[in-house]
Amino acid sequence: MMRNKIRLEDFKLRLFIDTNVLIDYIEGFDKKQSVAFLNLFRSKFRKKAKINDIELVTSDYVLWEFYGHSKEELYVQKLVKDHSYGYIAANKECRNGSFRHADLLCMRKFGKEIKEKLERIKKEEIIYPESLVGKNIPGFSEVIEDILCSSKFSYKDAIVLASAYFTQAHILITRDEQHFSQSRIDDLEGAIKSWVKPSQIKIMKPSNFDTLDKVKREYKKWFCEQNSNKVIGKVIKHFPKKNVIEIKCKKGCAIKEGDFIYIVKFFNKNDIGKFCFQIPKKNGNFKDARTKKPIIKGEHITVKIPSRYSYGKQKRWKDAWAFIATL
Repeated sequence: MMRNKIRLEDFKLRLFIDTNVLIDYIEGFDKKQSVAFLNLFRSKFRKKAKINDIELVTSDYVLWEFYGHSKEELYVQKLVKDHSYGYIAANKECRNGSFRHADLLCMRKFGKEIKEKLERIKKEEIIYPESLVGKNIPGFSEVIEDILCSSKFSYKDAIVLASAYFTQAHILITRDEQHFSQSRIDDLEGAIKSWVKPSQIKIMKPSNFDTLDKVKREYKKWFCEQNSNKVIGKVIKHFPKKNVIEIKCKKGCAIKEGDFIYIVKFFNKNDIGKFCFQIPKKNGNFKDARTKKPIIKGEHITVKIPSRYSYGKQKRWKDAWAFIATL
């Protein structure tokens, strides 16, 4: 049987942040959802909360859309303050896009103010923007064109969806559920030749991740869905005093000398614990579980793990998954 190995990136859940979530966070709207969600990922909380395996990304296209939205909002405020417009009239004036009551100096002032707002997320290291234009990614334009030709998506939504796909995101976080419904994305399966698996991207709301418990629960759910097929065995016993674990492999799977093994377990329901080590060669610490004799390869084995991965009573590795790792 060909062994399906796990990679370091298989532990990384990537969430793509849509423009509306970014707007809500920076402007302080919807504090129970977008703001609460993104606050959990501020750099000073990440390590303490043990959510370092979750990455928040967005693209230059989302940042440009944020610039466009913010510029209009600032222009509306100027019309109300300096030209005695009501908000309805100001928004109507803003929609024509002429900015006739703002000169270039004013527009540069808008731009500077918007840039300062975006610097906030950079300083807090919450979201990592990825430049897709600068990478000149093959197929990016073709995918957008195919989405526009094969779906009800607007051109803006098509760009966001393609951006999520090309940044290798697993979940698109948005408040525009009516535009990014899962059924719409599933309908793209088979309709787009240049997009291999559009349904690999799920659509979720900020409210799915607005508490630490929800974040960890969604991560566990995602990890199990993505990686359960890579499990090669299970830890059926842990001997903490000897620092030894006993692994029983699935039918057709085996562990051999020199293999790198990942041991993974979710403690307290949703807290992931994991470590990687190499099966030792010819030192007597890799044995057949039944005969207790050193072996080169086996399906039911015991192995001594490095002492730094022994956590005493609070972390017993019984029932953990075993994976063959590729480094």
